[in-house]
Amino acid sequence: MQATINNELRLVVPMDICSLADLRWRTWAYLAATGVAPGMLDDILIALHEAVANALQHSGASEAIAVRVKATSASVLVEVADQGRGIDTAVSIPPKPPSLTAEKGRGLFMIWSLMSSVRFSHSSGTHLVMVKELFPARS
Repeated sequence: MQATINNELRLVVPMDICSLADLRWRTWAYLAATGVAPGMLDDILIALHEAVANALQHSGASEAIAVRVKATSASVLVEVADQGRGIDTAVSIPPKPPSLTAEKGRGLFMIWSLMSSVRFSHSSGTHLVMVKELFPARS
């Protein structure tokens, strides 16, 4: 996994589930250094983890996943792009709440619930763009 920080974080995530821990650590370090509040940082990390885990498990891609994280004083932008087959057209967008007895299928719902806005496109793979609006700390 490679990282370049130039007021933003860019990562290339190998197609290996073991790469999720390094992804979370590097993203946490970047966001913590930019001053994102811990609760909001947790929401972003969970959404990013779910997005990349979905790409690893469902995309069918053979190439690495591209991740970009850009923090400003007002928001954090997170992009996840893979070169796979795209999101199954049977999946409702925005996702409906999963059944309480479901053993899986919560990832997209969690992403939509934790982030301020989510959009995706799929032309050659899937490109997911998530934004978390940041709120100023109370004095």
